[in-house]
Amino acid sequence: MSVLEDIFTPAELASLRTEGPIPLYHQLYGLLKQRIVSGVLGADASLPTEAELSSGFSISRITAKRGMDLLASEGLIVRRRGRRSSVAYQPKGAEHDAPLVGMLARLAEMSRETKVKVLNIDHRLPPPNIAAELVTSEHEQVHHVTRVRYDQQGIPFAYYESWTRGIEQGFTVEAIEHRQRFDIMAENGHRISHIEQFLSAASASPLVAELLELHAGDPVLTLVRQSFDEDGVLIDLLHCQYHPDRFHYRMNLSAEEYLA
Repeated sequence: MSVLEDIFTPAELASLRTEGPIPLYHQLYGLLKQRIVSGVLGADASLPTEAELSSGFSISRITAKRGMDLLASEGLIVRRRGRRSSVAYQPKGAEHDAPLVGMLARLAEMSRETKVKVLNIDHRLPPPNIAAELVTSEHEQVHHVTRVRYDQQGIPFAYYESWTRGIEQGFTVEAIEHRQRFDIMAENGHRISHIEQFLSAASASPLVAELLELHAGDPVLTLVRQSFDEDGVLIDLLHCQYHPDRFHYRMNLSAEEYLA
C-alpha cells in the first residue's frame, strides 16, 4: 500500500477535477487540509512528497508544490528542503462535559429519522496517525467505513469516515445502513462507556462537496468522535463532515454545578 493510500480513499485520489472554477492545486490543498484539521494527519506527522502527490493524484509537480505551499503559508505544515514536510497544526479549543446517555439517545433518534448509504467498507491497516490514536499493534487491521447520511427527503447532510477495531462480525453494508454501529460493537464485546468529541470547521474537498451538494472549498462543520470501552480502550474513531445549512449542533450546558 502506498503512502497516499494510507491517507486517502481511492475515490478521493480520483476526485480532482480539471473542469470547474476551483484550481487543481486548491482542490489538493483542501483534501490535505481536511486530513490535517480532522486529526488523520496529526502534529509532526510526515506528509507525502510532491512526487508522491503528483503520481497519486495524476497532477503535475508544480500543482503539487502550489498546494503544499498554500498549506505552509497558513502555518499548517512545515516545509524542509530535502526532507518530507510535516504537520505543524495543533487544534485548540474549550472542553465541556455532557452526559453520555443523552448523547446516545440523540444518536439513536437521528438513526431512526435519517438514512445512511455506505460508500465503502474494507478491513485494512490504518494510516499511521490513526494507528497511533487507536494504539493498534503493527499488523492489526481495522474496519474502515465511509458513508453518507440523508434526511427523510433524501437530501444529503453528512459524510462519515470511521475506523473501528476488534470487530469479528456484523460490519456489513446491510447492517450499517439499517442498524446503529454501537449495537454492532456491543455484539462484538465492546460496550462504549465514554465518548469524546471535537468540533471545528474545514473546507469541503471535491469528493465531499460532490456528495453533500456543495462547491469544493465551501465550509463544512467537522466533528471527530472518539468512543472508548469500559477499559478506556479507544474502539472507534469517527470523522464527520456536515453541510452547514442542513445540520446544526446544539449543546445544552447546565450551570448548576458552577453555581452550587
